Amino acid sequence: MHKRKLYIFETKQHNKAMQAATTLGSLIPFSDVDHSRIKQKKIRAFIHQHQLHTLADFAALQSFSRANPAMTDFHQHVRTFLVKKDIETVWQAYKKLHPKDAWGNGMLSFGLQYSRNKKELTYLDDDYTGAEAGQIVLINLALLGGLVNIAVGHEITAVSEDEKYLETCYLTMGKAAGSQQIRLKPTAEGYTEITHHTLYKSDSAFRDKVLYPFLHTKAITVFHRNIERHIMQ
Repeated sequence: MHKRKLYIFETKQHNKAMQAATTLGSLIPFSDVDHSRIKQKKIRAFIHQHQLHTLADFAALQSFSRANPAMTDFHQHVRTFLVKKDIETVWQAYKKLHPKDAWGNGMLSFGLQYSRNKKELTYLDDDYTGAEAGQIVLINLALLGGLVNIAVGHEITAVSEDEKYLETCYLTMGKAAGSQQIRLKPTAEGYTEITHHTLYKSDSAFRDKVLYPFLHTKAITVFHRNIERHIMQ
């Protein structure tokens, strides 16, 4: 092929390649999320579905407020647990235990956390400095031995040192709206009683009356037992 014709041909091919790369780049959004550090397929799908590509996307997430007047019409779920340790030891564990350990079980697993205060993402193998308001946590709930997986998102909305309680609220894009409070109080024997109080409501009466109470009881029991196991080691 003539040199000039060869040059023109190669230039056209180069331009086409550059154009294709530019088009592809415009289709793939910039992401602050390292998906290789998230082991749960369902959580990666949740992030993609809700277009959580940047820190700003996570910051724009909203959670349900426990102060919402509609809460008066919500279902209630209450369970109480006992840990045979003093309240200060137990409180420190509830605040400081890494989510991968608190939510670490065949049924529950920690996927990702975003901190509004620090404007950063935390993964499974990152250090954890403790629970604080403004942390958004994505958890994988595995059902039927892992055949069904659900990504659950909630935000820690309060951590009270004086009253010894933590509060979380569900993200508004979830199947159910609601809030959970975990309150600690000392017993006469010097142990710690933990009350887990949940307000919840969805658009399905069957889910609210049958599925949610059963599955929620199993999930929070795993959570509290994980923390108790850590404390008693």
